[in-house]
Formats: sequence, structure tokens, C-alpha cells
Amino acid sequence: MDCLRCKEEMIKAKLKGDAVGTVVYLTNKKNGIFENEKNSTVSCYVCPKCGYVELNADNAKKLI
Repeated sequence: MDCLRCKEEMIKAKLKGDAVGTVVYLTNKKNGIFENEKNSTVSCYVCPKCGYVELNADNAKKLI
């Protein structure tokens, strides 16, 4: 994947939180107690040249 800013090849990185074992994911929960939470894990890419960071939903269709 090329950087949107400088066109350098981006590298895959890990995005971590403060808590041990924390997983970063996107969620889409509609209002209502009977609606299930829909989520997708996230992949992180960083440009080694300019530092631009991009996050992508691994399975965006699961959010629909």
C-alpha cells in the first residue's frame, strides 16, 4: 500500500492500547437493547518517510 501523502511504500504496524490484551476494533451498534453490536478488527499502516498513519477495517461489511 502506498502512502496517500508522499507515495512511499507503507509498512504494517500494530496499534496497541494501555491495557494488556486490548484489541482495537471498529463498532457500529444501532439504538435498541435487542440490536447486536457489529464490529471489525483494524489493520494499521504507517509511512516510514512522512509518518502518515492509516487505519483500515479488516471486514467493513460486518459493520452493515
